[in-house]
Amino acid sequence: MKELTHLRGRIITSYAQVEFLLADFSVKINVDFPYRIKDRIKAAKKIVERPEYASYREEMIKICDELLEYDEARHLMAHGMVKLTADPQGNHDIEFRLYRQTRKETFELVEVHSSVARMRAAADEITAYVGRAVDLFRRIYKEMKLE
Repeated sequence: MKELTHLRGRIITSYAQVEFLLADFSVKINVDFPYRIKDRIKAAKKIVERPEYASYREEMIKICDELLEYDEARHLMAHGMVKLTADPQGNHDIEFRLYRQTRKETFELVEVHSSVARMRAAADEITAYVGRAVDLFRRIYKEMKLE
């Protein structure tokens, strides 16, 4: 459970880093704070359409599109309940549960099963992604004198 909690934290923290950087980028350039992640992505993509940010366009679009690939995992990690079970041979089953609204007053219980190995791989993948994202923002901030 200790490792699972650590891996869950890595996934949530990694996502939050990029989530914040997208907001910060919009605040610094547009003096606007987009709240929803899709609005932050839209704002960042719009900024890199400007001629002075064109050299960052392709990389920023890729970073933005990749973040959406982690959105469901982040939601599950941040809002889901986790249950860890093991059989007598020591095989672990990780179950995440959360409710998702399907319509205005209709909900469904979502159950996702995983393993420690898959959680490790997911944490490693998003950590590598966030490293690329931070490098991009670091370059933009330094070269465009935004800090």
